[in-house]
Amino acid sequence: MRPRLPRLAVYTLLGLASAVATSGSASAQSLSRLYLGVDRSHVLEIADPARKVAVANPNIADVQVMSPTQLLVVGKAAGVTSLVIFSGKSARQFDLVVHPSPVGTVTAPSGVEPPHSVLVQRGGSMTEQLFARDKDQRWQELGQIKPDVSEPAKK
Repeated sequence: MRPRLPRLAVYTLLGLASAVATSGSASAQSLSRLYLGVDRSHVLEIADPARKVAVANPNIADVQVMSPTQLLVVGKAAGVTSLVIFSGKSARQFDLVVHPSPVGTVTAPSGVEPPHSVLVQRGGSMTEQLFARDKDQRWQELGQIKPDVSEPAKK
């Protein structure tokens, strides 16, 4: 009986490691980014009704539940924070990237891709610069933000 106990423990640990690896890759696939300006809002439509929503830093962005499938996301201050929407058995995570309002007006045609972000690392400090194209397709800087330090840096 003694040899079975270590073998059983090894199989159990392998099963747990496999489950953790699978759940980690599933959550990485469901991560999305939502770009907002300060004092701007966006209605987020979700397919599965939400049971719970959580914002990591409500000083950067906040959420109001309009219905179980509609959330109003509001940019409050420049920065990056996380939004997690729990629906039934699954959770969907968003990076909320709030950029300062541009100094000039950047009018982008509808259907244009979200702002382009560039991560800049200087020593131990990380910042993110955001850019968008204006009506003449020239790059305009929207501003610089410092990602939320409570999350690990993304590659």
